[in-house]
Amino acid sequence: MNQSYDYEKIREEVRKIVKDASYSENNSFGDTVWVYHILPVVKHSLMLGEMKNADLEVLELAALFHDYACLVDAELYKEHHIHSGDLAQKILQKYDFPQGKIDAIKACIYGHRGSVQEKRETIEAQILASADAMSHISELADLFYLAFNVHRYKTLEGCKWLKGKFNRSWNKVMPEGKEIIQEDYELAMKILDRAINRNN
Repeated sequence: MNQSYDYEKIREEVRKIVKDASYSENNSFGDTVWVYHILPVVKHSLMLGEMKNADLEVLELAALFHDYACLVDAELYKEHHIHSGDLAQKILQKYDFPQGKIDAIKACIYGHRGSVQEKRETIEAQILASADAMSHISELADLFYLAFNVHRYKTLEGCKWLKGKFNRSWNKVMPEGKEIIQEDYELAMKILDRAINRNN
């Protein structure tokens, strides 16, 4: 079957769109989100996608777009999994990207949040949710930035918040992903437990 779209061009356009949003003033998460979250989610998604023989185009674009709504408007955070999917569709339709793949991307984005109990019926949706969680653990330094700079937690409060975040993320990771980030997870928990136990 012949492809009627130029995937390389679409990927580069989407990368530019999301990167620009990551560095815009509207992004309330700070300008570290592109390097320390979006790109690691893409990396983990493609790594797991190759292992699981998944659709890498769907995974790569879903990973790029998964938090897009809250980069362009902080007010959309609460339901960013819905808004990000809808915005991805609007953008990708302009490039004549196949609707079937757009639907698959939206399903991945809708299901990526651990705090939202959305069914992940495809391997790609399972992988994106896992990759998102993996990035929380593999990018320990940026999660500390989020806790102590963005959320303004004090040390004990922030460590407890981080421990909860890491545990929720760990529980969302598929077995193949856990093998990749187990060392990072154990290190993070050791650091946090040490800080928390000092106050007991």
